[in-house]
Amino acid sequence: MRRTASPLGEALLARVLAPYRATCRYVLDAVCEHPLERRAPQPDDPSSWIAIDSNCHIPASCYIDDTGHFNAVELNISYNQMLYAGLAAVAERGLIAELRHWDLEAFFRHQLPDVLIIDYHARFPRPLDPRAFRGRFEIREVIDKPHKNMVLLRTVCHVRSEPDGHAEASVVIALVHV
Repeated sequence: MRRTASPLGEALLARVLAPYRATCRYVLDAVCEHPLERRAPQPDDPSSWIAIDSNCHIPASCYIDDTGHFNAVELNISYNQMLYAGLAAVAERGLIAELRHWDLEAFFRHQLPDVLIIDYHARFPRPLDPRAFRGRFEIREVIDKPHKNMVLLRTVCHVRSEPDGHAEASVVIALVHV
């Protein structure tokens, strides 16, 4: 399956990150990669996944004195920011059938109150430098929904820094009131 990649505009990314305090905006840019053909992401088919690739940095922790390493809170915040960038791209480009009625204004109405983490697992196999790292967020599957006004997404996030820092999260998201 053919894929395409294009950046989220600076103005759109700035609006996506607007709810975060200036000292807590870790995602610097976002490039959306998705299949040219519109179909639901499938867990066993990487060519169907929707992804956001980002350059990220954390110049100083927003909540604690410098620990000298990337930690679970910082992974969660980085994940959330890439998630929101991904959902904005989905809304802007109509990438998921279950969310085709979402335009950008609908996304921004739902961004904070209706996007919920319902299952979160993180791993930190290698210490990561928070001052400069790359992140990749992927929507891997639309899960059969338990309720007609809910969409569930299986997602993953990998963050890496030089020389071999790595952390990852597997997360199920519920989009409610959709």
